Amino acid sequence: MAPSTRPYMGATPYNGGVTFRVWAPFASNVQVSGDFNNWKPDDTALFSEGNGYWSADLSDATVGQQYEYVITNASSGAVLPHVDPTAAHSRRMVVPA
Repeated sequence: MAPSTRPYMGATPYNGGVTFRVWAPFASNVQVSGDFNNWKPDDTALFSEGNGYWSADLSDATVGQQYEYVITNASSGAVLPHVDPTAAHSRRMVVPA
């Protein structure tokens, strides 16, 4: 697979799936886990676009599903779940309509 060519950040629905995009400039690897992959943290990779941006188009994801990014820090190797800062009150985010 390759990075998405669709615009916008976060989870953006399109006809047939959802584009996931996150800015993680210190990541060596980024995954997304959620309802669409049974919360498997290493099952669904995002791909580097360069300049710290990671993305993928997922046909298995739909509006209303919960998800989170799983980011591997390049220097420490720590694997960290990440949610959108605007949704900081929540453990997980929901794909918007």
